Amino acid sequence: MIDSYLGIDLGSSYTKFVVTDDSGGLVFNNVIPTLSRNKDMFKNQFEDISNMFSIKKICTTGYGRDTVKGDLKKTELICAAAGISALFPGNKCIIDIGGEDIKIIESGPGGEVINFYMNDKCSAGTGTFITEIADKAELEIGEMSELAKRSSGSNIINSFCTVFAKSEILGWKFNNIPIEEISKGIYLSIVSRLRKLPVKTNIPVILCGGVIAYHPYLQELLSEEFSVDVTIAPNPQYMVALGASILAMKYEA
Repeated sequence: MIDSYLGIDLGSSYTKFVVTDDSGGLVFNNVIPTLSRNKDMFKNQFEDISNMFSIKKICTTGYGRDTVKGDLKKTELICAAAGISALFPGNKCIIDIGGEDIKIIESGPGGEVINFYMNDKCSAGTGTFITEIADKAELEIGEMSELAKRSSGSNIINSFCTVFAKSEILGWKFNNIPIEEISKGIYLSIVSRLRKLPVKTNIPVILCGGVIAYHPYLQELLSEEFSVDVTIAPNPQYMVALGASILAMKYEA
């Protein structure tokens, strides 16, 4: 078996695994729930990877990076910049929308973090926010993007607080607002939240994270809001884990 490197991104909602070869090429990726009742799920996935590949080094990242033994640990900021930079060289602004936070990262061509901002004290605009609001609206996550595309409305959830946002959704339902408009309204609230964050639009803007993987219509809305072309990274949910794997390959103990 060829030498391979494992990146594990232990996020608040999901754990992502990425294996790359010795040239940095992605050869395997998978995702499992982080806090599954099946306590053997992580162990089984790790053993499967170890049996399939000759893992030389491991880098862990994410909220749970200290819970797994590896060769090195890196923050999500560093790993996101490394993963995105492997595919998008040059200066760029990375928007990483995760389950519990939003990260804005200005990265240089070599994957270095030049500047960053983390919205980690409030879940507004994150995956958790979307999931809870969508549940109150009786929306399936997988259908939201297609529904929102059909709406020409501009109604927006004004509150960034999940509790108050749920109240707004109830009001919309009582007023028989179409489900398409509710879907778009949820997205527009996220766009409004991102507009207030330090997103640099004079350099390429790249989206990654689990939210954009399941809500691709956000790309179109953000491009309109910022008046620039916003790009979704390939396999956006795995970009941080990819960066961890690449950093494991570069690591010399």
